[in-house]
Amino acid sequence: MESTLPLIMQVFDRHFDAGKTVFGELSKKIKSRKALDLYGELFFFRVFLQVLEKVHFSNKQEVSRVFTPFKELNKNLRKVQHIRMIADGFDTYLGNKPQDFADYEKELAQNKKEVYSQVYEIILSIPLKDWEALYAAVRHFSEGMTVLTINTAITQIINEEIDFFYFDTKSRLDPQTIHEIAGGLEKVTVLEKIRLSIGLNSIFTDKVHEQIAELTQQLEPWHRNQLLLQHLGCYLGQKERVSKKYQLVLTQIQKDHQGMTQSITERCKLLFTKMLH
Repeated sequence: MESTLPLIMQVFDRHFDAGKTVFGELSKKIKSRKALDLYGELFFFRVFLQVLEKVHFSNKQEVSRVFTPFKELNKNLRKVQHIRMIADGFDTYLGNKPQDFADYEKELAQNKKEVYSQVYEIILSIPLKDWEALYAAVRHFSEGMTVLTINTAITQIINEEIDFFYFDTKSRLDPQTIHEIAGGLEKVTVLEKIRLSIGLNSIFTDKVHEQIAELTQQLEPWHRNQLLLQHLGCYLGQKERVSKKYQLVLTQIQKDHQGMTQSITERCKLLFTKMLH
């Protein structure tokens, strides 16, 4: 069967070039938007490598090690994503009267500075040869792959995600589970795009993908709310006395959190039922 190396590498090349470019821009100056772009490209690398792990299951650990030089960067870029969401949550719940919450805003600014500084240091510590090694390894492990092997690998990964979704149709969705579901849906979306890029049909219908997109959009404000609730709760937990103005805001955040969690739970069960049949 004909190798799909040229096709599969075209898919990887687009993300690799985009990731390497934004990495170079961030080595000059850290910007949250660019950092989130890089985080997205690293997510694609991880999913792509997971496909290669399935193909080369006997050398799974060797394939997995390809991403090692970028693990610390990936973890800290996620912190950039979180601190930005918390800042957005601040604007939503406390932004009307920021002067009343100046102490917490100062804490947020300090946290942001620390996170950005850490990311910048990590970026400067990663040599370009690590990017070259990543590309060479991906090309090496992609050699000899056929449409059949890629189809089988992607189908296995998606089935694993569906099994997890099926489990959660029977259980109550806690914050950690919702975070995992969000990651699973993002992974499924990336895998479907890879399939289409090499001429395979999508596993799920357009209607299911439409509902995935709607749920993903609904998860964004939930994430902002959840992260703000955690961050503000931790901040106030260090205080001997919490002022009424903070108590009122915290109560509102908690109330909204319960409502959004319930709505997401219902939408998840509806979507997963369709994905499973």
